Amino acid sequence: MGQDIDNAQDHELLTRYPESKIIYYFQKDYNELKFAVKSGKPEKEPQKWLEVSGHQTSIVYEIPLGKSTVEVMKNYQDAFKANNAEILFQCKGGECDGTNAWYSAKFFEKVYGKDNRQSNGEISHYYDFGNYHVSQRYMVGKITTADKVYYVEIGMTPTYDGKPVKVCVEVIEQEALQSGLITLNADVIKDKLEKEGKLILDGILFDTSKATLQPTSFSVIEMVGDYLNQNPKVRVYIVGHTDDIGSLDSNLQLSEDRAGAVVSALMNNYGDFGTRLTPIGVGPACPVATNETEDGRMKNRRVEIVLKKK
Repeated sequence: MGQDIDNAQDHELLTRYPESKIIYYFQKDYNELKFAVKSGKPEKEPQKWLEVSGHQTSIVYEIPLGKSTVEVMKNYQDAFKANNAEILFQCKGGECDGTNAWYSAKFFEKVYGKDNRQSNGEISHYYDFGNYHVSQRYMVGKITTADKVYYVEIGMTPTYDGKPVKVCVEVIEQEALQSGLITLNADVIKDKLEKEGKLILDGILFDTSKATLQPTSFSVIEMVGDYLNQNPKVRVYIVGHTDDIGSLDSNLQLSEDRAGAVVSALMNNYGDFGTRLTPIGVGPACPVATNETEDGRMKNRRVEIVLKKK
C-alpha cells in the first residue's frame, strides 16, 4: 500500500482497493451535498439529485498504475453487497450524460463542480473528477445499519490516459433512529401528550430547504396515525419549526409547508381525520437549541405534535 497523507483512514464500511493510497481526507460534523441519481441528457446536468445531509467523510484515493476503473469499481460493488447496500444509481462514461459521445462532460462537471462540492473551503481535489474521461465510473448507494443510515457516493476517473485512476468516496452519515424513536408508539404518544402537552416527532425528515418528506419519515407518521385512530376524540396541532438561517418570511412559509406535508401524509395514508388536525408553521420562533451551531440548528429543524384543549 502507498503512503497515506497524515491523519487519514478508510471509512469503517468500505475497504480500499489493494495497494492504493489516500491523497486527500476531510471530515465535517455536518454538511449538505447533492448526489446524482439519474443520468443527464446530452450535454445536460443530471436529471435528478438526492439531497443528503449529515456527518461527511470525503476521501480521495490514488490507485496503483495500470489498474482500470472496471476492476476498481467491482471492488466497491462487492463492498456494497457485503453491507447489503441499496444501489440508488450507477453509470459509466458517456452513459451518465445519456450519450456515448466523447465530449459528454456535463454530468461529472456538475456533480463535482464548485457549485455542488465544497468541503473545507477549497475544491482542488475534485478537479480531476469534473473533467470527462470515457472510463469514468459513478455509483450511489444507501447502507442502513441498526443505528445509522449512510449515503455513499463513489466516483472514479483516470486523470488522463496513462495516469493512475483516482477514486473519490463521499459518505454522509445520519442517525437512523433519533432519540425516543425506538420506543415510540401510540401509547407513548398518548402518555407524552397527556403529561406534557407536546412531543417532538424525532425521525420526521425533509429534503433540504423543501417540504418533501424523506421516506424514512413514514415510520413515525404511521405511529401518529395509529395514535389518532386509537383516540378518535383527540385534536392536535402539527407544528413545523425551522432554524434561523434565511429570511423570517421564507422560514415561516417553509415551516407551514412542512407541517402541511405531515398532515397530508396522515390524511392520505392513515385515515380521514378531518378538522382534528391543524397544521401550523412557526419558523424559528421556538428554538430548542442555539442557532449559532450546526448541531443546534439541526435540532431546531423539527416537527412537533401538540395536544389541543378538550
